[in-house]
Amino acid sequence: MLTITNRTRYLLLTLMYLGMIGVGLFLQFVIELEPCPLCILQRMAIMGTGLIALTALIQNPHSNKANRIYTVLLELGTFTSIGIALRHIWIQHLPADEAASCGPGLEVTLDNIIAYFPQGSVTEALFRSSAECSEVSWRLLGLSLPELTLPFFVALAVYYAWLFFNQLKN
Repeated sequence: MLTITNRTRYLLLTLMYLGMIGVGLFLQFVIELEPCPLCILQRMAIMGTGLIALTALIQNPHSNKANRIYTVLLELGTFTSIGIALRHIWIQHLPADEAASCGPGLEVTLDNIIAYFPQGSVTEALFRSSAECSEVSWRLLGLSLPELTLPFFVALAVYYAWLFFNQLKN
């Protein structure tokens, strides 16, 4: 049976989250898909969860308790991503006359986040949105981006739950 060390697991997770951010940036800057506020929020949730994985990689915890804490934090980040994806899918499937906004005050919140960082073109490019959340401008296999990412986040949540319960056994 293949045994994966904690360090290898956290390295693979960190690389996976970096890859997800890379795909988002590719879609934004190469394919020229403008992200909506929920897409930006999703990107921030992925960055936050990726930072947790990176912190675990750097710390390389040896105690089972520390690994369980990191697993719970990763699970919480994944549940956040699931919630954002579900909200986005719901908005995209509303009838055109009932289309909801991206969220109450989401644009204002994102503006406050942008204002917190040093002003520059990189911050603006990463966190400024222009598209509306109900608009589906790109599909792969007939699925929008939130519909494509939701099964991935659900699989991650199942993996983290499995990992947590295995850590409880040891």
